[in-house]
Amino acid sequence: MNQTEAQPAPPLPHPRDVALDADLALRLAAGRPTGAAADALRERLRGYIRALAGPADAYAQRMADNRAKDIAVNTVAHARKVADDRGGDPVASLRLLGKSAEILSRYAAAASRPPTPLSDRRP
Repeated sequence: MNQTEAQPAPPLPHPRDVALDADLALRLAAGRPTGAAADALRERLRGYIRALAGPADAYAQRMADNRAKDIAVNTVAHARKVADDRGGDPVASLRLLGKSAEILSRYAAAASRPPTPLSDRRP
């Protein structure tokens, strides 16, 4: 394969894996958020965020409600920044990575569902 050909996107992480690691991050942040296990967890969460950011952003961009759309777009942008940040407080880092991955996982799951026709929506 030459360098100009697009690489296939890796498969998205399973929502259950993201949820379990997000929960683990919050639990670990309450105790001892340092060491090899915490570092490995941070890297997994960063990987989830990077994998989910594209589909989550696509979902956010197609939202009809401008306020909700702005919040979702900003949430995705913030999650990307959190994934790129390598410094700071290890407790805050785990919490932010865990919650960001969890939210992006929900957005990505919503992006994979077909839009509901207006006539099928309930008030």
